[in-house]
Amino acid sequence: MFKSAEEREAERQQREDALAEEARAADEKRKRAAFLASPVGQATVAKEEGHPFFEIQLEVGGHSGSAGWGSAEGQRTASSSASALAEIEKVGWRLEHASYYFMVTGESSTKHVLVSGDETAVRGITIGVYLFRNTEPAKAAVQDSPEY
Repeated sequence: MFKSAEEREAERQQREDALAEEARAADEKRKRAAFLASPVGQATVAKEEGHPFFEIQLEVGGHSGSAGWGSAEGQRTASSSASALAEIEKVGWRLEHASYYFMVTGESSTKHVLVSGDETAVRGITIGVYLFRNTEPAKAAVQDSPEY
């Protein structure tokens, strides 16, 4: 009916251990989900599934522009995707092709003051599209093909 201090302490310790294990499992699950959402995680999954090609699109730059009071101005940013591409190649992919495009995400315009015409500024991002080839022979494709 009544538990000794040692029994109560053992039960408390057991509850704390269970909570710590749940927290560790949740943290591990969160880290795994973050990895799988990353470019390297996506490449790893595609490699494990035996895909012959892997394509990924990464933001490599941007432009923010604004127009007002008869003038327009802009600012450009750039970032390198080289480290992500190198990590993907370490997984076992070889970069076959890269291309880039600018995607307009918005624009603003203003009328010139005291003269005719408009000034327009755009906002957008530059996307790199990278196509990789699996460096291992396509075992899965050979195994799944019908024999003649």
